[in-house]
Amino acid sequence: MIESIENMMSLTPLYHSLERATIIGNADGDWSPCNDGATITFNATVHTNTINICNGPYAGVSEAFTVDRSENDQAFVEILTTVAQSLVSQIDCWPSSGLTTAVMLAVISKHVSLMRMSLLPSLARCENMAASETLPCMVHNWLGERRIALGIALTHPHLYWPELYIQPTVLHESSQQFIDDPFAILLGAGKSSENEEIDPSQISRLKIQAQRPNDYEEQLTILKNLASLDIHYWLSAATQQKLLKCEKLFYNQTPEDKLSNWFLVDLKASQLLDPIRHQLAYCQQVLVLQHIKD
Repeated sequence: MIESIENMMSLTPLYHSLERATIIGNADGDWSPCNDGATITFNATVHTNTINICNGPYAGVSEAFTVDRSENDQAFVEILTTVAQSLVSQIDCWPSSGLTTAVMLAVISKHVSLMRMSLLPSLARCENMAASETLPCMVHNWLGERRIALGIALTHPHLYWPELYIQPTVLHESSQQFIDDPFAILLGAGKSSENEEIDPSQISRLKIQAQRPNDYEEQLTILKNLASLDIHYWLSAATQQKLLKCEKLFYNQTPEDKLSNWFLVDLKASQLLDPIRHQLAYCQQVLVLQHIKD
């Protein structure tokens, strides 16, 4: 009992210092440390008056995270690690430092502002990337992280997170309704609805595999069609079950041990993933809002 009380007392300065906090993500945009409360950054080196958090592999350490310049760095690391471990079962992947920190502060802080953090980093590869090179962001389940983040933000009003909420892409003029359910094509599924079986030979579906498909050009066309499809078609077919299945398409937590889906590592295909994932993220946002209202 005494040891437990002492441990709680040792955390008091840390909790007090985080009552008001600003979290700065790694997206583009200018920023400066906040004058009111703590400012938290990730993998940053420009400013020296912020609390800086790094994931363990980035910092080259065995721990899951490193924390610098907080009131109690070791306790901060332990709390982050506990939170991250609890999130794994919900997103089937090790979470990003940003989501982990946001969930932690949702519990212990009184006011949190989050900037430059939509949890949708681009999956588009650059032309100068080697074929074996992996985008660092590809190891995280960003759609799953947004699912968790939306649930946290909508139930914790002291979180100010405007960039989390996105607008749909409306493309009425360029969209084509090539199937009632775009999820059937994206998932390579054999159903156009929850209960309706369809003949796989009657539709062209995205191939979920590591090898570059033999019908490469046709597969690119499928991705182009999905990327230009109006949000109406996605929303009309969206279910939580389908969205959960889609999450698995867009990440590979261990690319050093497991081959990635071909479209994640192909230059041309990867340019088409962001608009598809954006529509999926908006569908998830709508479903979460509906669930909260119900």
